[in-house]
Amino acid sequence: MIPPVIQDLRALAELEAHGVEFDLERARLSSTSPMTDALASHVSFGNMGAETFVLYTHGRKRHPLGVVQARLRKNRPEADITFIAPSLEYDPDAVTTWYRLLAEATNSFGEMGVQRIFAQLPGGNGAEEVFRQAGFTTFTREDIFVMSREGIAARAHKNVNVTLRRMRKRDAWNVLRLYSAITPRNVQHAEAMRTTEGALGKLDDWWENLNGTSYLFERPLDGTNALAGVVRVTRGRLASWVRLHLHPNALHYADEMVAEMIALVSKTRARPIYVGVRDYEGGIRAALQAAGFAFEMERSHMVKHTTVRAREPVPWLAPVFETPNVTAIHTSQHSREVKGNAG
Repeated sequence: MIPPVIQDLRALAELEAHGVEFDLERARLSSTSPMTDALASHVSFGNMGAETFVLYTHGRKRHPLGVVQARLRKNRPEADITFIAPSLEYDPDAVTTWYRLLAEATNSFGEMGVQRIFAQLPGGNGAEEVFRQAGFTTFTREDIFVMSREGIAARAHKNVNVTLRRMRKRDAWNVLRLYSAITPRNVQHAEAMRTTEGALGKLDDWWENLNGTSYLFERPLDGTNALAGVVRVTRGRLASWVRLHLHPNALHYADEMVAEMIALVSKTRARPIYVGVRDYEGGIRAALQAAGFAFEMERSHMVKHTTVRAREPVPWLAPVFETPNVTAIHTSQHSREVKGNAG
């Protein structure tokens, strides 16, 4: 397995049609391709493209077995698996190929300093089990809902007062507290937003990698006007993708937040709206379905921790001059870099 160069693009073109796209959000928003991502990774600006690795038989480039792609996250020691080929349905030997691809990709990304590799897998095709055997762990599941252009047009007559306001930098602390109140500890650890000592991490870099624009939903809670929820909107050429974060004490506002979200997103142009709802985000599913959203699919969020470098003192034996009837060896402490498992 080697990083792609020009001659590897032929192998990618051969395998691309028989692969599995894991970056559902980008696929729905802009309809990119693995070939485009492979080429864009060589552009020197922006967070474009994906790292691509091709697996060949016995190192011979004329026989490609599989390919895996992953996109590095901006300012984070993390990456997301975005594409793998061939699919389990296409090739009966694909399971073995996937194991080799994922193992080599993990080693390669670990050497690049990546500490966590994420994957968002559609349910029902056996992919999750293969990833689990390859060392990935499921930390949450998510349902995807969609509202079509026709559904949006049917709501055009509804007059909704949109009170959502754009998030500012000074709102980061309140958003972080909302995230902490909503998200289970195991998910916070998996997403590296909470340390093993229990301290919350930095919101800015993690939130930025979600893409899009955040809008705050403020309503009275416990007698005061407070942050009841956050609407995260990513707009694309083909559709919009939304995440809804609602405080556990504000579930009675779910219908209002969904109605304002639809009005906000469809204000400029009627595109399909996709909403991802994680299994611990209660109250939102019912509000989406009541508004006309249809369930599309379930997917699993998985993570694997790579091997990271750690500094560990090791003894270094140094011989000294012999004296009559005495032979001595001094032990000095030096440091070297060794690999230790982060997981």
